[in-house]
Amino acid sequence: MRNRVYIALAVLLVMLAVVMAWLGPRERQPVCGGKPLTLWLRTYDPSSAFGRHSPEWNVADNAVRHMGTNCIPILLRMVRQEDSPVKLCVIAFAQKHGLAKRIHFVPAAVRNIEASRAFIALGDRGKDAVPALVKMYDAKITAESRSAIEDALAWIGPAARPAIPLLLRAGTNSDSRVRANALWALGEIHAEPELCVPCLIHALNDSDDWARLSAAHALGMFGTDAKSAVSALTEMTNVSIILSKGIVSTRLQAMLEARKALDKINPHIAAPSDDDFPDYGIPVPDSPISPR
Repeated sequence: MRNRVYIALAVLLVMLAVVMAWLGPRERQPVCGGKPLTLWLRTYDPSSAFGRHSPEWNVADNAVRHMGTNCIPILLRMVRQEDSPVKLCVIAFAQKHGLAKRIHFVPAAVRNIEASRAFIALGDRGKDAVPALVKMYDAKITAESRSAIEDALAWIGPAARPAIPLLLRAGTNSDSRVRANALWALGEIHAEPELCVPCLIHALNDSDDWARLSAAHALGMFGTDAKSAVSALTEMTNVSIILSKGIVSTRLQAMLEARKALDKINPHIAAPSDDDFPDYGIPVPDSPISPR
């Protein structure tokens, strides 16, 4: 009996230590409309009821723009946040035994995405974060953090040009989502075509459809600088359509993106006709991270 009491006390002490370390000293945050930054960022949670371009999302964007570059230190911390196994075990134990009702636990992977999406609002004003994002990318971080960093660089846009070398490397990463996001970001930055276009053409043969979609999108963003991709993109539009239970597959989305890329590279090229390649009204995502 005594041993059980000791074990229970030990578990509680460990839980207390982890929760205290997790909560930690509250850092100063920029505030807009009486709400701190991290509360505004909850609108960007992938499970939020508010989608991009919704009134709530637009309000959050405006708040982030108002706080401006003061957001960057906290965004950098959040984008590389990681949950330790001990922390996850403690949270699971606390939730199972009803001890975490007052703790608003947000997984680190969600924090990563929330932070990256703030750069949509900041745009090129987030360029001051690029050196830190590049540096932390090569640190020991999770695939979720890497994907979020790539998204942040994509939304910063051309001002993230210094990140091109790491994105070219990431285009062959073993994680398909990391590859896809890196390829997409190369298109949003659309600089140094002599380096990026050959890499993107090669990625059109990737085994992952999201990566192929991202490569096609990126080539379209390079416009006339990607003329050498015309043959590969045309071949991509001729791949047979795969449907599954009436749901249009990612393969078709990639084919549609290849068709759009051909129009951007050279609108005078005879693209497949609508009869040969029907438009199913399938939206292409703003980033490969969104639908995953």
